[in-house]
Amino acid sequence: MTATTAAASGIVHGKGISPGGLYESEINTMSASGARSVFQDMRSAGVQWVRLDYNYAGNPTGHGGASDQTITQARMAGLDVEVIFGDGTASMPESAGYSAQNGWMTYSVRRLAAGGIHDFEIGNEVNLGWTWAGGHANPAAYAGLLRTVYPIIHQADPQATVLMAGMAPFGRQVSGSGPQGNDYNPIDFIRQMYWNGAAGWFDAVNLHPYTYPVMPMTADGGYNLLSVLPDLLAVMRQYGDGSMPIWWTESGMPTGSDGNYPAFSVAQQQETIKELYQIAAQYPQVGPVFLYGWQDDGQDGDFGLYTWSHQRKASFDTFAGIAAQ
Repeated sequence: MTATTAAASGIVHGKGISPGGLYESEINTMSASGARSVFQDMRSAGVQWVRLDYNYAGNPTGHGGASDQTITQARMAGLDVEVIFGDGTASMPESAGYSAQNGWMTYSVRRLAAGGIHDFEIGNEVNLGWTWAGGHANPAAYAGLLRTVYPIIHQADPQATVLMAGMAPFGRQVSGSGPQGNDYNPIDFIRQMYWNGAAGWFDAVNLHPYTYPVMPMTADGGYNLLSVLPDLLAVMRQYGDGSMPIWWTESGMPTGSDGNYPAFSVAQQQETIKELYQIAAQYPQVGPVFLYGWQDDGQDGDFGLYTWSHQRKASFDTFAGIAAQ
């Protein structure tokens, strides 16, 4: 199979939730009715998408991350599901299993597609060195991984949308688009991907536009990815991808200091949510847009719209009001 044209998949809008691995694990332990209740609550708040983990687990037919029950109950609640293909045995992309040499990718895509799931994200925050077994982010290797898995996924599911990994905020762009220590600025990483032949081997760009400590509409010289989106669009246009969809699969603001995060007020979280969706509306090719966190877990910065004791924050109503528009 050869690479398809860049904008093979249409623009998709809507509001999503990326619940995070810790809360996802909690959902995995619930009964079927309990899990469905969580997802029905999301749906009633206007959530259309949920982002779940789906990890290679060392054999051709198993998987880690979200359980089959969790995935099924999300679909039964009326949510569209986007999965992150990850690797539970080694940091990607070194593992043979992750790169589909044992049939796991084909089996998994066919199985998920049969359940109405057609959106597949390849890894997570790969511009950061901690996601790599060697500790150094490697855009050339990641471009090679996309060239490997893209045709496998599309052969298994012709309706598939293959998303690049969500790029985390880091630093500012540098001359030559090189690494900064073990990590890359997200636009520099994407530019390096294109330099290494990634064009045509993904269907959507993917960002994690966290902006704290500033608000999304605050220009800060480049760390705030949303303030330099025109730079990203210029890179995409250079390689014929100027109209390609851009998903935002995580964003938000922490309201707790657990996990060594800076703590912000719920009012600041509310303003972040408002500005995030206002900016997204200015770019027709952006969407869907996912918030990170649904319920706090007391370990990961408390990004949720619910507290750890399942009390709604004021930010829940802010999000629901935007979703209803």
